[in-house]
Amino acid sequence: MAASTRRIALGALFGVLILVINGFIPAPTSDFLIVFQSLFLALSFLVVGRGGSTYVGLVSGALITTVKLGFFPVDLVFATMFGVLVDILATGFRVQEQGRVRTLRLMACMMVSTGVVGLAAFYVSVVAFPSAFVAVPHDPITDLTILIFGVVSGAIAGGIAARLWNRNLMARFYNRY
Repeated sequence: MAASTRRIALGALFGVLILVINGFIPAPTSDFLIVFQSLFLALSFLVVGRGGSTYVGLVSGALITTVKLGFFPVDLVFATMFGVLVDILATGFRVQEQGRVRTLRLMACMMVSTGVVGLAAFYVSVVAFPSAFVAVPHDPITDLTILIFGVVSGAIAGGIAARLWNRNLMARFYNRY
């Protein structure tokens, strides 16, 4: 019961925060703020456990879709995909050991997640369906900068989330039973 309540509360809170930070800024500028979405997804996995990031990704994708209707269903799909990847990779990389977060593993998880989602979003919006996303400019230097910045942002977000968890949040949210 507590986990589902926590999931709903975090999904709503983090989803709204992602919307406020990323939702009203046009692409590609909003892509430079992926560090915040990465941070919230990492924290949601740590606080809720498996499925936490997926839920926050789904909620944030639904909220951003209501603001950016021209990008439906792309924002919803990629936000959810981002959350699913964080859940799968964090579980696969075993980022938690007896409650403590292994910082380098969480950073790697977030780097891979942001890289995969960034490449997939780039492919869909610039290569596969360029005419559907007229608002997204195509400039090779900007594209490469966004991809590199996304991976670096994932590392930064993973490091911050690990520090927050190990120093502050673990005592509050880690279930020792």
